[in-house]
Amino acid sequence: MSAADKREQWGEFADREHELLDEAEARWGDTAAYDEAARNVSAYTKEDWKRINAGNAAIERRIRHLMDVGAHPSSEEAMDVAEQQRLHISHWFYAMDHAFHVQKSELYVQDPRFRAGIEKNTRPGAAEWLQAAITANAARARSEG
Repeated sequence: MSAADKREQWGEFADREHELLDEAEARWGDTAAYDEAARNVSAYTKEDWKRINAGNAAIERRIRHLMDVGAHPSSEEAMDVAEQQRLHISHWFYAMDHAFHVQKSELYVQDPRFRAGIEKNTRPGAAEWLQAAITANAARARSEG
């Protein structure tokens, strides 16, 4: 994609692309998930990014709605949106099992950049709410498996 396309699709992250890619490689460069994500992302077109962003926006709208109506993170609806997020990541970036999803959810709460990304289009507290929904969803999957 061109620099203009990246800016359109990724917003402010496009300006920090190399910095963020270097950090991701340093953090996860020796993992299969990193290799899979790098392979997938390198082939994505502007249209693919539109679909990725639209899917993510739908998940964020669902999280915001569920929080607005007071849904508990362990409710069926909350676990379903957590599962939707897990499947979205698995489809577009790298295979993510439930344990890995729980592990990644720690970043949502602990890393201010992840928190800001989640809460920008949802609401304050969404990082913790989503982490709890992800944990509940993983427990549901274990009990069903």
